[in-house]
Amino acid sequence: MNNNDNEFNKTEFRLSALKNNVKAINTIASSIEGTLGPRGMDCMIVDDYGNAIITNDGVTILSEISASHPAARLLINTVMSQEREVGDGTTTLTILAGTLLSSALKVAEMGVPIHKIIEGIKKGIRKAVEIVEKEKIMITETNYYLLKRVAYISAREDEEISNLIYKSAKIVGNDILNSNNFRLADCVEAIESTQNQVFSGVIIDKKTLNYFEDYTLSDAKIMVLDDSLDIDEERKKLLSTEAGVNNYLENVEILKSWAEKIVQMKVNLLLCDGTVNPVVMQILSDGNVFVVHRVLNSQLQKAAKHSGCKLIRKSALNKSVTNLNSCCGNADKVIYDAEKEQILIQDGHGKPYSTIIISASTGEVTRERERIAKDAASSLQFSIKYGIVPGGGALEIYISNLLKKYREEIMGMEKYGLDCVIEALKKPFLQMVDNSGFNSLEVLEKVIAEAKKGESNFISIDFQSGDIKEMLKEEIFDPAYVKTSAFKKAGEIAEAILKINLIIKGKS
Repeated sequence: MNNNDNEFNKTEFRLSALKNNVKAINTIASSIEGTLGPRGMDCMIVDDYGNAIITNDGVTILSEISASHPAARLLINTVMSQEREVGDGTTTLTILAGTLLSSALKVAEMGVPIHKIIEGIKKGIRKAVEIVEKEKIMITETNYYLLKRVAYISAREDEEISNLIYKSAKIVGNDILNSNNFRLADCVEAIESTQNQVFSGVIIDKKTLNYFEDYTLSDAKIMVLDDSLDIDEERKKLLSTEAGVNNYLENVEILKSWAEKIVQMKVNLLLCDGTVNPVVMQILSDGNVFVVHRVLNSQLQKAAKHSGCKLIRKSALNKSVTNLNSCCGNADKVIYDAEKEQILIQDGHGKPYSTIIISASTGEVTRERERIAKDAASSLQFSIKYGIVPGGGALEIYISNLLKKYREEIMGMEKYGLDCVIEALKKPFLQMVDNSGFNSLEVLEKVIAEAKKGESNFISIDFQSGDIKEMLKEEIFDPAYVKTSAFKKAGEIAEAILKINLIIKGKS
């Protein structure tokens, strides 16, 4: 009896760190699991000052949670990594990680060695990723319309937002969408109390220095300076000396000659990274040149690429007019909105670019709609790059059934680790069913029974009515890369947490 007690105490000691960490992970997972799926609910986050955020976006909720536990922070950091790399799938990742670890703890308490559990989980995740790669459908001209469905699902079934995202993708084109240097989500702009729209062009969030009313330019010639058009601050400090004053006046004359050259070139819009000297400003105003200074570098880059400009320094203004003309770009239309203090550069002659304006009547709702639009944009872009898979939780149920067969090929106690993956893959579907108000276990049995008929592998339900549906026929799809990334990262978190044998407090 004493030997049994000793063994029990040893097991309890070995698992105490794991229990502590799993509890922290599950606390985080439980805070967002109610948001998953088309009928997921919102979460209200209130700070110390009473400011509230209402959202069902997993990464937004986790980023606002005050988490001090190291395991919880590890999960949150991994979720943030998923958001940066993919832009979607953060809630699924969190739920998968929580279920993986809960299942692993149960089998560890049965006496299964931790390293065997880890090996089983790794094999299960690898197999799941292989199945996704095998089953994914690549986007072609024939099925391009499915992208609208992908955006619709990711946009919480908001048809207006999904249509805007789809139109934006059509404007930009596949070549740019497949580029690693372009994110469609960056095209989303949140502007309160205006019209939702998408257009070919970019927005500059700055007012002009020399026009104070609404204005429209057609066939605009644009110059972009990645510099100021002013005298350096160091030179201004030397004005206390005669030599400094003379040097300052010489530089003013140089600036004036540059401004006159810009007017001579018939530039309509000048965008500057830095400030513009008042003397230069007057010359440019007299020459009917729109001037905008202190523009964000990211917006300068967008404007330059879209209009076909070259980013130049002010020293380049010493070049001939012919050479400088080759550095300028063009746009069919430039619109200045004085009330919103924004400049719209539309239909530039450079690389295609689109801007998606998302709006609502209040700031809180506008920001939430912006988050939804960014998720949908990321999903659409990754669908083009890496393909799509059946959604609605059907893929995960299908993979879990295949892993049960794969289990027969595995020898030893690694099977228990594979069981953890099987249970984790069911969880997103079960959670979506729960969030829809149905009995998840009952629905799961119906789905499995329908799949066994052999007519289709990808069975789920209509989360509104509860009816059994075939996902390919219903055209319910998710991006394949979102799935594989979530699977891999959930496996990485599980492995990292399971390897922790002891928690020791370090020095203060």
